[in-house]
Amino acid sequence: MENCFVACGCDDFEGVTKSDLDRYTDKIENVLNDEKGRKFFRNFMFTSKMKDGRRVLDFWEHVERLINYRGSTENVSFRSYLNDVDRLIDEAERIEELDFATMERLTIARDSENQEEIVEVLNILKTEATKALRREYNAFRRKFIPK
Repeated sequence: MENCFVACGCDDFEGVTKSDLDRYTDKIENVLNDEKGRKFFRNFMFTSKMKDGRRVLDFWEHVERLINYRGSTENVSFRSYLNDVDRLIDEAERIEELDFATMERLTIARDSENQEEIVEVLNILKTEATKALRREYNAFRRKFIPK
């Protein structure tokens, strides 16, 4: 393994390499779109006591799962999907940085049970959640970018 960083807080063999760290500190999307990067970022926020940031990251991951859902409106799993969207709406109420109009739009899309509309709004929410993590990400970069 190429120069593993123990800074991730992992006690097992999962480490963050220098090339991973370079990629993660380039832009926030690189961290969020990589499972190991999200774990690393979450561990950083945990040790830095960034509870709100962890809540937003959990929300971001929930949105990502719903965006990538594959199923049909004919089966029981779509009902489960809609229930999951309901839970996401409840979760969003605890995140101040999210746009109220976008949340209203998600509620309307959810009530229509139109998956395409739901996914369209989820993509907007994913972008908003990414922006909401900027402060935590900037602290993350300051810690891991060599001076």
